[in-house]
Amino acid sequence: MEQDAYLVMRDIHKSFSTVEVLKGANFSVKRGEIHGFLGGNGAGKSTFMNILGGIYSKDSGEILIDGEAVEFSSPMQAIQHGISFIHQELKLFSMRSVADNIYMSRLPQKGPLRLIDDKKKNEMAREWLNRIELDIDPRTVVENLSIAEQQMVEIAKALSHQAQIIIFDEPTSSLTKKETEILFRIIRKLRDEGACIIFISHKFDEVFEICDRVTVLRDGRDVGTVAIRDTTVDELVSIVIGVKLDQYYPELNVIPQEQIALEVRGFCNDKLKNVSFSLRRSEILGIFGLVGAGRSELARAIFGLDACQSGTVIINGEATRITSPSAAMKKGIGFLTEDRRGEGLVLGMDINNNLNLPVLSSLTVPVVNFLRAKRMGRNTQAAFERFHIVARSPNQRVKELSGGNQQKVVLAKWFLTDPEIFILDEPTRGVDIKVKAELYEQIVNLATAGRSVIVISSEAPELLGICHRILVMRNGEIAGEFSRADATEEKLVKCAMGGQ
Repeated sequence: MEQDAYLVMRDIHKSFSTVEVLKGANFSVKRGEIHGFLGGNGAGKSTFMNILGGIYSKDSGEILIDGEAVEFSSPMQAIQHGISFIHQELKLFSMRSVADNIYMSRLPQKGPLRLIDDKKKNEMAREWLNRIELDIDPRTVVENLSIAEQQMVEIAKALSHQAQIIIFDEPTSSLTKKETEILFRIIRKLRDEGACIIFISHKFDEVFEICDRVTVLRDGRDVGTVAIRDTTVDELVSIVIGVKLDQYYPELNVIPQEQIALEVRGFCNDKLKNVSFSLRRSEILGIFGLVGAGRSELARAIFGLDACQSGTVIINGEATRITSPSAAMKKGIGFLTEDRRGEGLVLGMDINNNLNLPVLSSLTVPVVNFLRAKRMGRNTQAAFERFHIVARSPNQRVKELSGGNQQKVVLAKWFLTDPEIFILDEPTRGVDIKVKAELYEQIVNLATAGRSVIVISSEAPELLGICHRILVMRNGEIAGEFSRADATEEKLVKCAMGGQ
């Protein structure tokens, strides 16, 4: 363990029921350092950091801050020890002002009646906003801010607590490139002022851009700490997954058939402008484009979620009208939404019920409306085995799963419907590199089994790795089409931005 570390977590153990999640994990960070914290979904990252943040209590081990042993039994105790946790899902009161959120539970008071001193509250909040270069009125209601601005408010709140240790959990997942650059500038400024920054991310390019060192957790244990300047992406990937990843993308040996499985003609609505394309059986078709290009809107229109003013869908040579998701499902279409938490899952429901929702009608006994529990259980067991879902049990609530396992549940439930056509919108967003490799293999297996797949992604290398053909969208239109042999990342990006 490092002698000059400000924070030391040593031999941390944690179990939930009979499942041992942390098995003697260690971690340390210095003052004035940005320390990356990586690991596959289910490695124990969230549990480890939730112990540091006072959300969970450890079973054994010790935590030292500036050489002094500390114990937390609540998030407030962690805050009192100078620790702030900026979660991926922001913890703000959307209907209250920025100043209220920064000073919640510590609102300044005045007079014998101890009324809230709004003037002082806003002045103090403005000082913290100025420090992080956020030019907004502290009286602004939080729900009127962008996601990036809300994240900056979380940072201002952390600093107002005199935080010395700041944990960022997937901080760029909802930010644009420009917003990410601003966030990184603020993080570097905090580092230079002596703060300890813990940066949790699945994005290796960001880790190499912002971090000084990185620690990897695997299967509940720390398996390596390296300086970024002394390692490479390939080496770090190998540490994360435990083996050398010689072939990140699976071989695409399947050849698309001549038969057209899906044809879209002249789709038009507020977002789409005369979009037409075809998809062959056993083909993986990629759709690339910048934010706002119309990719997700096209997927939603095909699946009947968004209305079209004009256009035709032809499935296996038969023209059809799809006006709802249920109609699309009856025609053999499955749709994985890009918003898994908002639209893809019922977070408060358990895994078993989430998996079986799309096939509920086939599991219900007529007249008495009795669910066939054994059949549901078989479906769930098959999904766990096929997708390697990591959970305490099928009865665990989905919101308690890691992001990668949530994504596996969303994909697995559509496999249960056995559609002929899969539309996958950002299927690997927010998951680690090992889960990505597993999902790529599942997608290629679909094509091998004769299914047709549309993969929508903002990551050009992903589409280049698994697709037979790639369409590029721009301003609601198809701006270009590339075969697997001709496509390059440069060509895709140039086409998406309006170049030739």
